[in-house]
This record gives sequence, C-alpha cells and structure tokens, in this order.
Amino acid sequence: MFTWTKTRLYSLLRWSEKYTKTDMVYFFVSNVWLNLGRIISLGMGLILTTAFANLLSQESFGTYQYVLAAASVVGAFTLNNMSGALMRAVAQGKQHVVPGVVKAMMWWSVPAALMSAGIGGYYFYHHNTTLGYGFIFIALFNILSNGYGLSKSVILAKAQFGRAFWQGVARSGFPVAVIVATLYLTHNIIWILAAYFFSNALASYVQYLIILRRYDIHASHADVDDTVRFGKQLSVLGFFVLISGQIDQLLLFHFVGATALAVYALALTPVQEARNLLDNVLSILFPKLAAKEKEEAKKGLSLRLKQLTVMAIVGTIGYIVLIPFLFTFLFPKYLPSILVSQVLALIILFQPRGIIDTYIIAHGEIKKRYVAVLSSQAVEFVLFCALIPLFGLWGAVWATILSEAGAALALYLIYKTL
Repeated sequence: MFTWTKTRLYSLLRWSEKYTKTDMVYFFVSNVWLNLGRIISLGMGLILTTAFANLLSQESFGTYQYVLAAASVVGAFTLNNMSGALMRAVAQGKQHVVPGVVKAMMWWSVPAALMSAGIGGYYFYHHNTTLGYGFIFIALFNILSNGYGLSKSVILAKAQFGRAFWQGVARSGFPVAVIVATLYLTHNIIWILAAYFFSNALASYVQYLIILRRYDIHASHADVDDTVRFGKQLSVLGFFVLISGQIDQLLLFHFVGATALAVYALALTPVQEARNLLDNVLSILFPKLAAKEKEEAKKGLSLRLKQLTVMAIVGTIGYIVLIPFLFTFLFPKYLPSILVSQVLALIILFQPRGIIDTYIIAHGEIKKRYVAVLSSQAVEFVLFCALIPLFGLWGAVWATILSEAGAALALYLIYKTL
C-alpha cells in the first residue's frame, strides 16, 4: 500500500511540473522537511510564549522583549548578514570557508560587544540593574551566538532539509527547555535573560562542532576574503534592516511603556511565525537559484511571484479567522492583542517580495539591493518615529503595515528592471 501511494504521489508531482515549471519532487520533499521544522518551531515558540504570557507580568514580559530588541540593534553593528554570503559560498561548493568566516564574524562582533557593555554600565550608573545586566549579557554572549550561529547556513545551502530539520529541533529545543525551566523556578527577569543568552550561545557552539565534523570541513584561507567582502556588502544593508526592524519596540518601550510593548509583541509574534511559513519556499529555491545562470534563474521569477501571492492571500485570510481562538485559549490576559494581531496580519500579503530578494542575493545584485533596502528602510524609520510618539500602539501597527507595503513596492519596481 505504501509503495503504491508513493508511486502515485511521485507520478502526480511529475505531472504537475508542466504547470508549476519546477522540480516538484524536490520541492515537495524539501517543503515537507521545512514545514515539519516550522511546525516544531511553532510548537516550541508557542510553549515559550504561553509560559511568558501566563507566568510573567506584562511589564516584565515587555522588559524582556526590549532587551531582545536591543540585542538585535547591537547585532546590527556586526557583519549582520554574513549568513547570506556564507550560503552563497557553500552553494557554490566552497564549504572550506566556514571556519574562517565564523572567526571573522566573531572579531567583527567585538566592537559591538564593547558598545553594549558601555550601555550596560550606563544603566548600572542610573541604578537600573535589570537593563544593566541585560546589556552585559548581550556583550558577553552575542559574540559566540553571532559566530557559531552561522553554521545553520551550511545545511540550508546544501539543500539537506531533512538534516536541517533534526538539527533545528535540537538547536531550538535546548534554549526553550532552559528558558521555560527558569520561568517556573523564578520570575526574576535577570535570571531569565541569562538563561536566554547562555542557552542560545551554547546551542550554537554545539551545532557548529557537529556540522564541522559531519561535513568534514577543514579550514582554508581560499575564498574566505571574498566571502567576507560580500558579507560586508550585505551587512551594510542589514544594518538598516535590523535598526528599522527593532525601532518599533524600542520606541514603544520609551514612549508608551513595557505593558504596551508586551501587547504589541504578543500580537506580532504569531504573525511573524505565519509569515515565516512562506520563507520555507525561499529557502528551497535559494540553492536552485544560486546554481543557475543569472538569465535562466530570472525567467522563472514571474511565475514564482504569482504562486507566492496566492499562498499569501490564503494564509492571511486563514490567520485572521483562526487567531482569536488561539488567544482566547492560550493568552487570556492578552485579549486586546487579538484585533492588533488581525490588523498586523496584512503584512503577510507583502511576503512574496522575498523571491525577488532571494534572486538578488543569489546572484550578487548588490546595487539593486542597496536601492530597495535603503529606500524602504528609510521610509520605515520615518514612519515609526513619526507615528509611535503620536499614536502609541496603533501608530506602531500602521507604521509596520505601511513600511511593509513600501518595501514590497521598492522590490517590485526593481523586479520590473531585471
């Protein structure tokens, strides 16, 4: 029975290729593994979010989110987009660059760590020990997490999605277990932040060692400089993406308070997870796009864009309908977040733009990416700075939606010039 089903499914997938214009067997198998990984990730994220929402006060949860947002901003001052450069190198058969790229990433993280330590000292001086310790943890552990965390790119670049699934379960499961255990033992936000940063750094290091051994990777200086140079180019853009991507939470914390930030963060988190489901398709397509000649890869962009748009529309409608049940059952203290989350779900509609960005990265179209990212991030930054002080929580919501629409428009205009 199993063999018959497998044969019929294989035949159906091959038949569908004349309509989808892609290797459907590769797409189906890869997507199964990535979706399994996403389901596990969603499950673990749900456990963690439920624990935070029910065991911590809204103010403490908001403070936790603020420190995590600050960690991303500090990370912007490193080679923050080195993963894209490393994926490109590995997809082109240059896996020997991994140790050298990881080492470069760590060295470039040191100035940001010193900056974070200085901010922590500032908070200690003003007797805010919670934020003081938070920034010290960022300084101590982000160097390790930034460097060793790049190893995930190796598996994805090799399109070994089954292996990526099992690695991802272990990589994400350990920090979640440590943080949840800490939440049950104490409500002290300092210990919870320590658990978060330590567990993630340790998990990244272990994953790095496993990948070096599994793929028999030995350090070589060949191609490292070129990969790091490309990573620097991507990171200039990544700087603006990370800054504008966290400015909403930083401004909400300072202008409205930790409680409003908690409501906003809990509303936005499931939207981002839903949107990440579409990113599975992009992860599957990246190795294929990188391996093809530029003109050949460009021919299929129009069809892929239409396919992703249909998926985004269905996903948005499904999310808006289902999210009230999730919040009522799991987050009864955050019912005001339901409407906020439903409105924020509109950003899922703009996710198909990622296929254009994937093509641009895969084929090194840095100038075009500069234009798209800088213009859209400038608009996003201005919107957040203008609307949050005036309208608070809802200012952040509408600024998020308008900035996503602007980013999609910028990439679409570039797409028309490809």
